[in-house]
Amino acid sequence: MMMKKISLVGITLALCAAFLWGTAGTAQSFVQGATAPYWIGAFRLLVACFFFHVLFFYRRVSQQLPNINKQQVSELSTVATTYWLHIVVAGICMGLYNLTFFAGIKTTGIAIGTATTIGSAPIWAGLMQAVILKKPPSLHWWLGTFCATAGGTWMVLSQSSRWQINTKGLLICLSAGFCYALYTLMSKKLVSIASPLIITKHTFSVAIFIAVPIAWILAGTPTVSWVSVAVILYLGLLTTGVAYLLYTQALKHISAPTGVALGLIEPIVAFFLAIVVAHENVNMLALVGLCLILAGLWLVLKSEGQQKA
Repeated sequence: MMMKKISLVGITLALCAAFLWGTAGTAQSFVQGATAPYWIGAFRLLVACFFFHVLFFYRRVSQQLPNINKQQVSELSTVATTYWLHIVVAGICMGLYNLTFFAGIKTTGIAIGTATTIGSAPIWAGLMQAVILKKPPSLHWWLGTFCATAGGTWMVLSQSSRWQINTKGLLICLSAGFCYALYTLMSKKLVSIASPLIITKHTFSVAIFIAVPIAWILAGTPTVSWVSVAVILYLGLLTTGVAYLLYTQALKHISAPTGVALGLIEPIVAFFLAIVVAHENVNMLALVGLCLILAGLWLVLKSEGQQKA
């Protein structure tokens, strides 16, 4: 019974993170000027990294936050090596995810690009857990994931009146989904060594050294307006900083594939915000996708409960 309660905590935290991610698209629609998408991705990583460092300093000063498990690190050098190896991989994946996602949607279009990235990430995560950890997800998990993925894909594509199929763009978006899944798998391993705040602080510090130089090469000198600054602060603090802190905390209680699959709640949030905030004309056929997502996530949660029981 206790294990099921712990799993519920992780599920709630992951859903909160997904809710915040779902607001990113609506917020980004308010960006004005010639701010390149690559720079939006890089800037939000910079803001999130600054947030993690400030929060770490505050909690360190107030003595509310322990260091990395120094006793383990001093006794077993392999722990420190494993920690930093996973941090570097996770940081590279986070930096590349931001760049490949924006590059993908620029090449193949927002609808196809978003659907490919969001839809492929849970499948990548399930395959990685099966191959790397030798713990293949259950049949319920796979059925739920494919159902939710189909629903999320339908919701995104039903909102687009024009589909642009581009093989190169699809491959880039599949790479983005792969990077996100691998980031989650690395973070899942890291939560047994250090606290979520320390993990995100180090991971995003690595990520900005990937994202910023590449954004400069691809987009040149950034141009931003005051409205863009406000949006970037929101994206960095809430949809990235707070969201990934919650998400990393959630991984202490749930499996990596389930964490990625729960991110499929994001298109549902974006769907309702598009109606309420952006006043967009929404295709009601997207409700079919919404039902598929909810049915799929129910199967995923049922699988997670069975594994924790």
